Formats: sequence, structure tokens, C-alpha cells
Amino acid sequence: MFYLFRKKISVNFIISSTLIVICFFYVSWGLNYYRPPLERSIAKEGIISEKKVKKLTKYFSIQCNKLRKETNFTKKNKEDNLISYKDLIESENDKFKYSSVSLILSYLGIKGYYNPFTNEANVNSRIPEILVPITAYHELAHKQGFASESNANFIGFLNAYNSDNIEIKYSACFFAFRYLYNELNKINPNLAQDIYVALDNEVKIDLSRVSNFWMYYANRFQKIQRSIFDFFLKSQGQKKGINSYNDVVWLLLSTFDGKDKFILDENY
Repeated sequence: MFYLFRKKISVNFIISSTLIVICFFYVSWGLNYYRPPLERSIAKEGIISEKKVKKLTKYFSIQCNKLRKETNFTKKNKEDNLISYKDLIESENDKFKYSSVSLILSYLGIKGYYNPFTNEANVNSRIPEILVPITAYHELAHKQGFASESNANFIGFLNAYNSDNIEIKYSACFFAFRYLYNELNKINPNLAQDIYVALDNEVKIDLSRVSNFWMYYANRFQKIQRSIFDFFLKSQGQKKGINSYNDVVWLLLSTFDGKDKFILDENY
């Protein structure tokens, strides 16, 4: 009898605790998933044209070539770069931190995450340096209330792209190039290959460095983690789940002014 009573209390405790956590999640931050997406207010067209994708991919390839020449990734050790990024990004934005479980995050295929319970943006310190700034800005976008992954991608890009720091801006352009190149490669592989060939060797090395990093940490648990996260995103109204990250391509194409700026309504 006593055992059954304890069991009933334990079950009730687990249920009530779970409900409290869920309620706290939505009250503190989770309702941002129901925030009107940027796509609804600024996307100009529903069809991604090959011409526009090619033009913007080429633009970012040129920017990557130009900015890579001015960066000094090889002149400083990684620890110095991480400290430098933190100082530069936090001087104008909310704070973020490097995760103490970065090794685990690497094996799970995670670059960073936002913790709504502690209101902290966390970045995996093991990822290649070129990914650190854009990842920090992505997680800070979540902290600012942009729950949608495509929106956090775009806001993160926009803030990094508008930075006066060459390495941070290169990180943004490198990020945008990869998304656009992958989109162009689906539409016209030959055009994508032509643009890739025109990249400077240093940029190609950076692309390989990122690819090799994820290959090194690849394991079966990443697939499980992606499936769980995909289910979570879909349950929060992001119909494309984990593929919603790719919608940043639409936002980039829709806000590009044709020269060198990305125009977004000040009321976003």
C-alpha cells in the first residue's frame, strides 16, 4: 500500500514538474515560435530564380575572395581568436558564452544553442574559427526573440555582415555563400562549379576545413539528434523542421539591393 502511495506521488510529481517546465518555457521565450515570420513581410516572390541565385552566389564568392585576403586566422592562435570575437561581438550586443560541453556538441553536430531557461546564447568553441562569429550572432538572434531558424539565420547574418570587423564580415559572407552555393548546385551544378573554381585557394581551404571538421565528428547519434530536433521544430510550427534553416536563401534574395546591401524594415 505504501509502495503504491509513493508511486502515485512520484508520477504526480513528474507530471506536475513537466507541466511547470513547459509553461515556463512558453512564458519566458517559447511564444516567440508564434511570432510572425520575416518571410511573411519581406519575401517578394515565392519562386527562387536561377538568375538571382547565380548573381548573389557570385557576389558572395567575390566578397569571400576579397575579405579572406584581409583576415589573419593563421596569425593568431584559436584561443586568442575566440577571446577577440567575444570582445568584439559583446561590445554591441547581448552576451554569449562558449559552452563547457563543446566536445559533446561537436559529436552531436551542434554549432551552438540558446538556453531559454538561463537566457544564455552558447557557442561550441571547437568549431572552425570561421563559423564562430556567425554562430554567435545566430544564437543571439534567438535570444532577441527570433525563434524561427531561418529568421535567426538571417538576423544573425545581417548583424555579422554589417560589422566593421573584417573577420566577422567574412564569416557572414562565407555563411551566405555556402547556403547559396548549395541552392545553386541543386538548380544548375555546372554554374555552381564555375563559381567554385573561381574561389581563391584560401577560401577553398576554409570550405574543406569546415567539411573535414564535421566528418571527423560524424557518428550515428547525430542522426538521432537531428530527428529529435526536426520533430521539435515541426511541433513548434516550423513545417519544414530542420530544413527550415535553408529558407534564409529566400530572405537573402528578397532583401538584396543588387549592389552590396540587404534592406530590412526597421520595424522587424
